[in-house]
Amino acid sequence: MLAVLAGPRASGQQVSIQLENGAFRVTGWIAPPLPRARGAAPAQDWSSVFAVYTGPADAPPLLGTYTVEVGTIVFRPKYPFASGVRYRAVFRPPGGGAPVEKIFDGPSRATTPLARVDNVYPTADVWPANLLRLYIQFSAPMSRGEAAARIHMLDAKGAVLAGVFLPGEELWDPAGMRLTMTFDPGRIKRGLTANMAMGPPIAEGKLCTLLIDREWPDARGVAMVEGFRRQFRGGPADRIPPDPKTWRIAAPKAGTSDALAVTFPKPMNDALLQRMLWVATPQGNVDGTVSAAQQETQWRFVPRTPWKPGDYQLVVDTAIEDVARNRIGQPFDVDVFEHVTQHIATKTISLPFTIR
Repeated sequence: MLAVLAGPRASGQQVSIQLENGAFRVTGWIAPPLPRARGAAPAQDWSSVFAVYTGPADAPPLLGTYTVEVGTIVFRPKYPFASGVRYRAVFRPPGGGAPVEKIFDGPSRATTPLARVDNVYPTADVWPANLLRLYIQFSAPMSRGEAAARIHMLDAKGAVLAGVFLPGEELWDPAGMRLTMTFDPGRIKRGLTANMAMGPPIAEGKLCTLLIDREWPDARGVAMVEGFRRQFRGGPADRIPPDPKTWRIAAPKAGTSDALAVTFPKPMNDALLQRMLWVATPQGNVDGTVSAAQQETQWRFVPRTPWKPGDYQLVVDTAIEDVARNRIGQPFDVDVFEHVTQHIATKTISLPFTIR
């Protein structure tokens, strides 16, 4: 334990406690220097003199670090301030005397709705019966652990379809704004028990509705601006792997910054389109921005600088997938009784095009 000496009060000042930029400070009492070469003191060194509490009177003090800055004790809590929480800071003079106590309220609870569903991928009106993944793009960071209660699939009569998604799985991007939901693979792959007993999650030829509740709280705990609803129809299962030989490349003119457009015969996985296609020359990769269009049946690339005449390559990672997770040369939804004979060994392939 730190031996704390009684420090004198600063001339003309009363001891008080202040909250500045997330740190609690004791002013009007000059603290002795910490007996350490550098760094912050552990909580137990100063908690007998200055501590911050929440909850009932017998609650332990908050965890955090203490420093002495120009004779002032400074306590920084380990965790950020929470809205709706009351903080009680107490300074106990080591030389005796009445404690100094002050109450601080946490930040005001946010109430203004900001988040909404920007889009859901695939964006097509027909989804294959063996669709594997659904991507939900939000406009703001969202709270986690809510998907099972907030996302619903309804049949044409409005009844909830049960067992559609893989239970207990939420895959978020680091920003908490893009959610990946996986349809139950056991119902998709032919020959498995769930598939034979329940059929695929999306029934061919049937109308369905994806419903996302407005009450889904964002990362601040505030419900969304509005809910989301999209109707779609189940289409035939897609078990044909993507074939780059069927892709059409529309090359722009030299000297322009027009988009290079690559059109596919069917929708591709939106998330993978953003990172599994790129443009290269013998000198290296070409810088630019990527986007998907026409319900994910087109990939567009806009160069950072105008196109120069010459030969180029569209480089394709062979792990790229369509919306049913078929990869180049390898279908995902393979009947367990079928034998897959074709595999692609290379990691990338290149499709040439010329800028004139």
